[in-house]
Amino acid sequence: MNRTEVSYGQLDAVLRSLGFSCRLYTADPPPTRVYEHKETGTTVMLPPFPDDEKVLDYHLTLVRVMLDNYGIADPTAFAAQLQRAG
Repeated sequence: MNRTEVSYGQLDAVLRSLGFSCRLYTADPPPTRVYEHKETGTTVMLPPFPDDEKVLDYHLTLVRVMLDNYGIADPTAFAAQLQRAG
């Protein structure tokens, strides 16, 4: 599995800055971080990896697609925010 240069902590910070809330869902293994964007109804679920761990490339792709499809952030703006969060 390929990793990106972005950490899960950076991704978390950017998602929160875009209006997502986050909760840890532990009722049914495996635990999951659930990001919710109330304004658009968008939900993104990611595993609760440590903040300093690099994001798996398919997780970052999932987030990019969701943000673009729901009009929350275009890919260029999102990439710039990730760079600033680093």
